Amino acid sequence: LIQSGFLTLAFSPLDPFFRTIFGLSAAGGYALLMGCFCGYPMGAKLTGELYLAGEIDRNEAGYLLTFCSQASPAFLSSVVVLQGLKKGSCLLPVFLILFLSNYVTSLIFRAVFHRFGNYLKKPDSSSKKKMSKQSPAGNLLDTSIMNGFETITRLGGYMILFSILSGIVLSLPGPFHQAAPYLCGLLEITTGIACLANIRLPFVSKACIILVDTAFGGLSVAAQTKCVLRESGLPIFYYFMGKFCCAVLTGIFSLLFFFFF
Repeated sequence: LIQSGFLTLAFSPLDPFFRTIFGLSAAGGYALLMGCFCGYPMGAKLTGELYLAGEIDRNEAGYLLTFCSQASPAFLSSVVVLQGLKKGSCLLPVFLILFLSNYVTSLIFRAVFHRFGNYLKKPDSSSKKKMSKQSPAGNLLDTSIMNGFETITRLGGYMILFSILSGIVLSLPGPFHQAAPYLCGLLEITTGIACLANIRLPFVSKACIILVDTAFGGLSVAAQTKCVLRESGLPIFYYFMGKFCCAVLTGIFSLLFFFFF
């Protein structure tokens, strides 16, 4: 879609919507949608590729990184709700809390980048590679297939690495063992949620911790995001700022919802 030029044609009718609601171009809106539906770290990966292709500038790319990556609906429904909270009735509240937190995060950083964008933005590097949009269809297909294999291999490697680290943490003796579920949630959210689901805590406390971990994404996702941004040269700092803000908002909204309802 990006290299063929079809992306601009397909999403241009949605440009007014994305600019009004999110302050994004149509291309940036594509990265946001894919980040929402496909989960970590697709939003960041597409942001980097759109920046390399010249579809978005560095300022919009930095803004996108603060909120375009999040857990997918499939992950939320299966891992967070059914495996972590073990209450199917929490499906709608979980979706509302996490997506609302992400949207409020976008509003906060939209104001930040609008006010301080000139200070945050750096000149585009002259060495930035631009993706060719003139490649034959066969080359585009071959490039896409190899890109997919490379991405899956790298992300899978990080998931395995951090799952092993989580296993090491779970085997630690003494007081470290008591903190192991929380540390696992910080390292890798799938393993962490499975561990947090079995700890003895009031439901409200457990739900808030699981949702905060999900919103933050864990260090495994951060490493994956750094990996997919490597060629673009975009800083991971924007991603961390957005994830920290989203995690704090998720904790606040979770406490309010589960306490009162």
